[in-house]
Amino acid sequence: MPKRVDHQERRREIAEALFRIAAAQGLQAVTLRAVAAEAGISMNLVQYYFPTKEEMLRFAWQRIVELTGEIAGESIGQATKTGDERAIVRAYLTGVLPADDRGRMLAAVQIAYFAVDVTRGGQAPDQEALLPHLVRALAGLLRQAQAKGTVPAHLDPRLEADTLATMSAGLLTGILVDAYTTEQATKIVDYRLDGLFTGGR
Repeated sequence: MPKRVDHQERRREIAEALFRIAAAQGLQAVTLRAVAAEAGISMNLVQYYFPTKEEMLRFAWQRIVELTGEIAGESIGQATKTGDERAIVRAYLTGVLPADDRGRMLAAVQIAYFAVDVTRGGQAPDQEALLPHLVRALAGLLRQAQAKGTVPAHLDPRLEADTLATMSAGLLTGILVDAYTTEQATKIVDYRLDGLFTGGR
């Protein structure tokens, strides 16, 4: 009986090959042929799943979004159980920071996509943006904290959320270029949150 092929798993394997190329050389090095060689499969098989490079890039970005959510999801879930908005905000911010080699690779791929977006003048219309999701989540948590009195009421939760998200993105880039270790970046996050969550002390 012929072996049943898991087509979604095959697409993910192809995406992983794309990640390795993009993390090391940037998206400009990504071609159907290069990904096939990296994955150890034929170019015809890659084209069976992704007829064009653009389709492959779109799938790989969606996979990055999915993996990013999975990586941060556990710590966010644990923090959510506490009902402590500061802990949840911290989990969102530190959850995107690379803590190991795989995390660094995935972060580098995100930066590679962002570099293309800069030269293109914005993200592709069908490319789900990560930052707005983070900002919305943080703003909601800050509003809840304001209602409890743990974040000063006069602060603008949306602007504070934008500031935190931008800080987190900058720290991620700083880790990739060895300006910070993950531990140092986490201390910066804690320092910022200590100054923001003041109402409960």
